Amino acid sequence: MKSPTNPSGPPVAIKRGNEPPPTRRSFVTAAAAVVTGTIAVLTPLGVGVAAFLSPLFRKSQSPKVQVALLDQVPDDGQPRVFPVIADREDAWTRYPAQRIGAVYLIRNKGEAKPTAFTAKCPHAGCFIGYSSGNKLFKCPCHTSTFKVDGTRLRGDGEVAPRGMDPLPVEIRQEAAKDGKQLASVWVEFIDFRTGIKERIPAT
Repeated sequence: MKSPTNPSGPPVAIKRGNEPPPTRRSFVTAAAAVVTGTIAVLTPLGVGVAAFLSPLFRKSQSPKVQVALLDQVPDDGQPRVFPVIADREDAWTRYPAQRIGAVYLIRNKGEAKPTAFTAKCPHAGCFIGYSSGNKLFKCPCHTSTFKVDGTRLRGDGEVAPRGMDPLPVEIRQEAAKDGKQLASVWVEFIDFRTGIKERIPAT
């Protein structure tokens, strides 16, 4: 396009206002393209990394597990041990139907639901046994002894820093194959920290 001419002088250049020089405009355009491309690449990458690392920050919850039928726990005050079977998972892998512990269920005369204690010793985590002869719980590792109500036999004289850990119990009515109603015992299996006086969940 030719520049307009001035009848009394040489050709006059057209002023383009405040437009940046071509070199500056090209740099800004290129920089914007780089930033946009970088965001487009890093966004899905960041989402993928966050999804991969999220199990590390996920708080595990205490599972509620059916451990027995109510008929399997007569109201005679006799402790009975039952395994706790539940799905277990680490940061990225799930292991279905794993034995994660054991509980003692005790139902006294006339009680609608039993009391539950974890079979894990609060001292070092050993399995607590029950002696029906003298009606005492005993830990074979460090000789701590507990009464049927879970309290320590010799109080602070025991190695265990506290009594046996009780667990929440729930009775659920479920339909059997023959149409009859069955009462089942569900326990919230809480893994408590060992070696301390306070009863604090480990997770």
